[in-house]
Amino acid sequence: MVGYTGGTTASPTYKTVCAGDGHTEAILIEFDPAEVSYKKLLNIFFRGCNASSKGKNQYKNAIWYYSEDHRAQAVERAAKLRKNDLQIMEAKPWWNAEDRHQKYYESRAR
Repeated sequence: MVGYTGGTTASPTYKTVCAGDGHTEAILIEFDPAEVSYKKLLNIFFRGCNASSKGKNQYKNAIWYYSEDHRAQAVERAAKLRKNDLQIMEAKPWWNAEDRHQKYYESRAR
């Protein structure tokens, strides 16, 4: 699911996020650890991660964790890859993005 997290305002929209309300555009991944490990998800994330938090806040690379174990794994992996600028933070409230932003990449491929 595509959405917004990390800011302090309730019910963000694409417009408020772009205006700098503190939220980041993000994806929410729900997974079954019996099917795929968190370690494997981290490996996939870090393949495409430049760990830059520079530029527009809503486009930063970051990991929001839901458990201490996931935090520890993310910190360890980031350190091993020298991704020192990556923000690893406790999960904040989540808001789904507007429908037009869901599967946006598919509409761009046409």
